[in-house]
Parts: sequence; C-alpha cells; structure tokens
Amino acid sequence: MLLSCAEENPEVYVDELPLPDPFQLSLNLDLVSYQSLQFEKNVILPDVGLKGVIVVKRAENDYAAFERTCPFEPEKDCSIISMNAGQQYLECECGNSFYNLSGYPTNSPSPRKLREYYTSLSGRNLYIDNTITRSENR
Repeated sequence: MLLSCAEENPEVYVDELPLPDPFQLSLNLDLVSYQSLQFEKNVILPDVGLKGVIVVKRAENDYAAFERTCPFEPEKDCSIISMNAGQQYLECECGNSFYNLSGYPTNSPSPRKLREYYTSLSGRNLYIDNTITRSENR
C-alpha cells in the first residue's frame, strides 16, 4: 500500500546522516549579518552542521534550521540544500530533490525529510543547537 502524504509515511523520519559536531548559536536578528531574515527567507551558516545549516523564515516569528546536506545521495559534492530563487522551496544543488519549507520532500526522489535542528526565538534572538527535531505537526 502506498501512502500519498509524506507526513503520514514514517520513512521520511529515518535520518541516516552522521551526527555533526555539537553547536549552540545565538543569532541577534537585528545584526546586519542576520537582517536578511527580515527581508528574505533564509540565511546560510556555513561553519556548523555537516555542510552548513540553512535558517529559513517560514512566517512571522516562525524559523527553522535545516542541515544543508541533502539526505538523497549525501555523498555527492553537489548534495547541498539552498533556497530556490523565488524563495518558495528548498532544493538540492544536484538538481534532483525539492523540499517544502517544513523540510518534507515534494516532487523529489528523496524519501527523507531534511534534518531539522532545534530553534527557539526569544525577543530578537534566535537560538539554534544541534538537537535534531522531528516536526510532525508543522
């Protein structure tokens, strides 16, 4: 039996990527380096995670932090997640996998959700750490 909705398929939760070195970040959203999250939907943090972390603004006061390593063929050099030019979805630079802003695969050969890291917003500070979350309810 095939399931039509990725969120109902437990296979999307299987995370086979290696664990990153531990990290804890505090992003002051008023600083110039992170102000792009006020006007655009993403900022890239290249020095954490496996191949970096992409922080996505999904709505006012709703942020997510995803591993940039694509879970589909992660061994490839081009297997890096970026925001598409229209800022409507995330895509693998290899050109074969696409994800919605909750990290679920859409029109994609990838059977897995993007790895999502813990985020918490307090005032104008966005906290991110290497705790892996499973956001089934988003």
